[in-house]
Amino acid sequence: MNRVLVIILLLGISTFSNSQQNTLGITFDSGTSLEGYTFFSPFSSTKAYIVDNCGRLVNEWDRGTRPGLSAYFLPSGNMLRTYKVNTNGPFTSASNAGGVELVDWDNNTLWRYELNTDTQLSHHDVVAMDNGNFLLLTWELEFEEDLIEWGRDPDEIAPQAFMWSEKIIEVEPTGSLGGNIVWEWNIKDHYIQDFDASKLNFGVVSDHPELYDINLADINSSNSNASRDWNHFNAIDYNEALDQILISVRNSDEIWIIDHSTTTEEAATHEGGTYGKGGDILFRWGNPAAYKRGEVSDQQLFGQHGVNWIREGLDDAGKIIIFNNGNGRPGPDFSTTELLDPEQAEPGFYNIPATTAIGPEVSDILFGSNNEDPSYSAFLSNAQRLSNGHTLMNYGSPGTIIEFDDAGQKVWEYVIPLNFDTPLNQGANPGANSNFRAYKYAGSYEGFADIDLEAGSTLQIENGDVECNLTSSAENVYTDVNGKYMSIKLAEFAISIQHLDGEIARVQLYDYNGQLVKNITNILSSYANIDIKGMPSGMYLLIIQDEEQRLFRKRLVFIN
Repeated sequence: MNRVLVIILLLGISTFSNSQQNTLGITFDSGTSLEGYTFFSPFSSTKAYIVDNCGRLVNEWDRGTRPGLSAYFLPSGNMLRTYKVNTNGPFTSASNAGGVELVDWDNNTLWRYELNTDTQLSHHDVVAMDNGNFLLLTWELEFEEDLIEWGRDPDEIAPQAFMWSEKIIEVEPTGSLGGNIVWEWNIKDHYIQDFDASKLNFGVVSDHPELYDINLADINSSNSNASRDWNHFNAIDYNEALDQILISVRNSDEIWIIDHSTTTEEAATHEGGTYGKGGDILFRWGNPAAYKRGEVSDQQLFGQHGVNWIREGLDDAGKIIIFNNGNGRPGPDFSTTELLDPEQAEPGFYNIPATTAIGPEVSDILFGSNNEDPSYSAFLSNAQRLSNGHTLMNYGSPGTIIEFDDAGQKVWEYVIPLNFDTPLNQGANPGANSNFRAYKYAGSYEGFADIDLEAGSTLQIENGDVECNLTSSAENVYTDVNGKYMSIKLAEFAISIQHLDGEIARVQLYDYNGQLVKNITNILSSYANIDIKGMPSGMYLLIIQDEEQRLFRKRLVFIN
C-alpha cells in the first residue's frame, strides 16, 4: 500500500483564535470544524452562495429577486427557494414571497410556481417532500364579517376590516411551470373562543389544546398583534416517517405539529387520518398560556425561528431543534438553540394531559446563555445539527454563522461580508447582510455528487488574516512556526513526527467529519508516531501540541 500525503492547509498558531482582526468572512477557525461547505441566501440580496471553510466562493446563484425568505441546497444538487413577487396587494410584509422555484447548480430554473393573488400569498418557507411535492406556508385574507362570526372580538380586528389567516398547501409540480394543489390545511377550521357564546367555536379554551384561540392576540403580551398577521407562521418542516408537519407559530411563541395523513376534507375536521384527530393540533409547546394552561412565567419560547426535526443518521435524530430568538425573554436579550423531545405514547401519538401544560416542562438548551454567550438575533435565524455531531447556529439578524462542537465550544465563525449584493473590504462593518437560514454540508453530501467544488476567492475584497494556501504534495514536510521546526513524514502505516527544537506533548488526528480518531497524550519526546493502518482514504486534520503549548495544525489527505 502506497499512501500519498497532500498538504491542504498549513497553519501554525499559539492559540486557536488566529483571526481576531477580521471583521468579515472567517473571523474564527479552530481547525476542528466540519470539513464542508456553507450555504446561505442573505435577506437583502438577490443571490445565494456556497462557501468553503475558508470563506472562498464555491458557487453562487443570481436570481434577480430577493428570497421570500427560505432557501435550501437539496440532496438532488438543486436549490429550492421562495422568492418575492412584485405586488401592490394587501400583503405588506418583509416576509412576502409569492413564488417558489427549483434551480440547478448552473442557475437554470427547473420549476417555478407562484401564488400571488388579491386574497392569497405564499410567505416565508417551503419544504420539499419525498414524493416530489412541496409544502408552502400561505396567507389568506379573512374579512370582518366572517371573523366576527367565528368569535373574534370586533375591537381586535385590523382597521382594514380584514386579517391574514394561515393555510398550508401541498403543491404537485406540473412540468416546469405551475402545479396542482393536492392537499391543504387551514387554521380557520380549528378555532376556539370564549368571547361570545352566540358565535361559532364557543367553548372552554383550556379544555381544547388541540384548537387555536382566535382571540389569543388579546392576552399574549409578548407578541400582541391585532393588526393583520396575528398568527405569523415562519417555518415549516415535514417528517416522512410520521407523515406529520411541524410549524413555528411566532406570534403565540409556540411550535405545533399537525397530521398530514388526512385528506383535505378530513383536515378541515376534528377526525380522521392516522392519528384520528383530523386537522387539529396534535402537539404544541412553548407557551401554555396560549391555551390557558399556564401563566406568562411559564413561557419557554420567545419569537422562535427555524424549527425542524433532526434527520435520521444524526445525533439526537427524531428530536426537534429550535432557534429561540429570545424576543421578550425576561432580562437581557439573548438567543439560544434548544432541543425538544416531545413525550409520546408511541411514535406520533403525543401525550396530552387532561388539564395541565403539555410537556416536557423545559427544553434542553444546547447553546447560548446570558452569562456565557449573550449573542442575540432579534429575527430570522435557524440551527442545524451537523453530520459530525456539531451544531450550526445562524444568527440571522447580524448575518453571523457559528459552528459549535458537542462540548459547546465555538469552532468556526463566518460573518457574511456583504452590504446588499456588494462585497465589503476586510475591516469594514457589515450592513444589510441579515440571513434567514444557513446550512452546512460535509463534502460527502449526496447533493455534491458530480459537482465541481473548486473554490475561488473570498466574497470579501480582502482575505485578512485567514489564508488557505495550497502547497504541493510532499512525503516529508518541515514546518517553521515562531522559530520552531517540525518534521512530518507519512510512512506506509504511520505518520512520523519529529520536533526539531523541543518536545511533543500531544498529538490528535481528526477525520473528515471532525471526529477524533487518534489522541496520544503525555508524549514528552521529540518523536511521535500515529498508527494509521487500516484507516480509510480521505482528509484528516493533524494537531500537534508541544511542551510550550504551541499548536501546529495541518490538513492532510491520505490517498491509497
